Amino acid sequence: MGRSLPAALNAPLSFTILAALAAPATAQQVQPPTPLDEITVTATKQEERAVDALAPVSVRGREDIQRQMPQRIGTIVSQMPGVTTQENPSDPATSINIRGLQDFGRVAVTVDGARQNFQRSGHNANGAFFLDPAFIRSVDITRGPTANIYGSGAIGGVASFETVDPRDILRPGQRFATELGFSALVGGRQNGVYGHGIGAIRANDWASGLIGLSFRNLGSYKDGGGFTIADSGQELVSGIGKIILTPGDGHTIKLSGQLQRYDFTNGLGTSRAPRRTNEVTTSNYAARYSFSRPDNDWLNLNISIYRTTTDTDQVRISGTPAQIGQWRYFRIETHGADINNTSRFDFGAVKMALTYGIDGFQDRVATRDDFSNGNETTPGGRRNVYGGFVQNHLKWKDFDLIAGLRFDSYELSGGGTTARGQRVSPKITLGYTPIDGVQPYLSYAEGYRAPSITETLVNGGHPAPSAFTFIPNARLKPEIGKTLEAGLNLKFNNLLKKGDSFRGKVSVFQNRVTNFIEGVFTDPGNDCGNPFVPAGCADATFTYSNVARARLNGVEAEFAYDAGRWFASIGGSSIRGQNVALKQPLETVYPDKMVIAGGLRLLDEKLVIGTRVTLVAAQKRLPAASLLANSSKAYGLVGLDLSYEIAKDTRFFAIADNIGDVRYRRYRDGDRSPGFVTKVGFTTRFGM
Repeated sequence: MGRSLPAALNAPLSFTILAALAAPATAQQVQPPTPLDEITVTATKQEERAVDALAPVSVRGREDIQRQMPQRIGTIVSQMPGVTTQENPSDPATSINIRGLQDFGRVAVTVDGARQNFQRSGHNANGAFFLDPAFIRSVDITRGPTANIYGSGAIGGVASFETVDPRDILRPGQRFATELGFSALVGGRQNGVYGHGIGAIRANDWASGLIGLSFRNLGSYKDGGGFTIADSGQELVSGIGKIILTPGDGHTIKLSGQLQRYDFTNGLGTSRAPRRTNEVTTSNYAARYSFSRPDNDWLNLNISIYRTTTDTDQVRISGTPAQIGQWRYFRIETHGADINNTSRFDFGAVKMALTYGIDGFQDRVATRDDFSNGNETTPGGRRNVYGGFVQNHLKWKDFDLIAGLRFDSYELSGGGTTARGQRVSPKITLGYTPIDGVQPYLSYAEGYRAPSITETLVNGGHPAPSAFTFIPNARLKPEIGKTLEAGLNLKFNNLLKKGDSFRGKVSVFQNRVTNFIEGVFTDPGNDCGNPFVPAGCADATFTYSNVARARLNGVEAEFAYDAGRWFASIGGSSIRGQNVALKQPLETVYPDKMVIAGGLRLLDEKLVIGTRVTLVAAQKRLPAASLLANSSKAYGLVGLDLSYEIAKDTRFFAIADNIGDVRYRRYRDGDRSPGFVTKVGFTTRFGM
């Protein structure tokens, strides 16, 4: 880890792990699986445990998500090594950053397999999604382009979210079940309530379904210093429906739909940042078919089609009487499909899994802003992205060899401008298991990201007083990420006592991105924005260009030990990034961090007490021009959580976040984060 970390974070990682393992273990019960035992599919499109994947994978299941009762997805995601989020307190959208890469699809985000490609330009992240944590059953993240077969554009990585299934609510033999959850923020720096209800039914042996409703009403919060963060409250109503059919042996059909509506207000009320009300409505529809049967090795088929939309309506509520009530609109609609199959063969001692498929999506962007520049900064247009892949996984004795090729192609158009391109990207991974439980691997992977509609077509004028000109660039070249990585998987059972488990993943990587796309502002007179030069911006321009080669390197680690009665985990990452062309740091690289967690299970595991310590370093590795405005300070946070099983399937929760009431701002966030927050609530399930 870097030298700028807080003192506790500078302790050697190995020492911290050994100290945890040396503590006494007396539990007699078999513990639940650790997060590294959760199932992942993003690395290779084959189901495998995260700890077994020859890739940097982190997974969080529904039990872990419910235990923390998060208001936002970022609470869960940011605890993973190499992953963080950029958030604005006055906007519930989330932008995921993986290994210093984000925005414009560098991280592919999917919900039930459907791409989430919403983007609206402004003084915020250029690419975000809206998602209610209440219905999430798993978060599966693969870091880097090693997941290139999962979809186009993911030179930073893939973040896959799966929503709750009827099997999560129904117990074996039950025909009907209901889950209810309620949380209240009381006695801290924020007040509010949120909750959900899900009803599931098993109509017969081959048909089941569910329907759910969630709500959230949070007031504005205060930071650790007691200062109110304006417009940090929000309202949400969301619903989900899902049908699962198994009409024959090995056949599964899943039909799902999710609707969300967010209401919030943001903006400073100035000429540069008008205050507006926001109504965001999203839809996510997916239909998936799969076939897999033990007696058929050559057909393990998955087919999915989807449609997603995000609509943002904004109404201005500040300014002159003529400006108040001005309306503008942003919409993205994405249609997509994915077909893949895995065929398995045995050649004596050699086992082979051949995976192949095609996928593609279309983005349709429409904007309307008759009074400002929304049409120019987020231009309308259409983009088609499609590709195909083949991957071969060979296993021979203690060796694993994964080799793959992916073909990508794109074309986009709008405003009289068109662009297109294509490329083949390779991937190869070699793993070796010298002794049971120890598996080092080495991989090389390339990824290909097509320019977005905004990057290519942005055109027009920026509003006064900085009235410079946006210029489109149809000659943008796609970005190419090339990552070399070494990793180590560790998996031991019965290590210190019968029934315990130790899991670990470590990775060291370097990602070189060529044709890196950045916004370039040019001001020959250096007087744009000068109040004494009325026409100072007349010669100033902004355009997206392939001006840089980016180099990112770092180390990530994640360990978990579970002895039943007690459990502990530690994870962290340290990443550096540089714009090689300009010889200056990349602003999108986040500071070093470490997350240490642990807890006890008491009273026959009815009572679970946990704690989490988050340590984040200062971030001052920035270009000189932005160091003063954008640097962030180091901070440490402590949280406690308690849950007690009042009755079967009914648990009471009490959670305290930021116990020290620390006043801090996460790097690149829109404002300071909440101070001390307490949450109480319950979940209950009953069925028949």
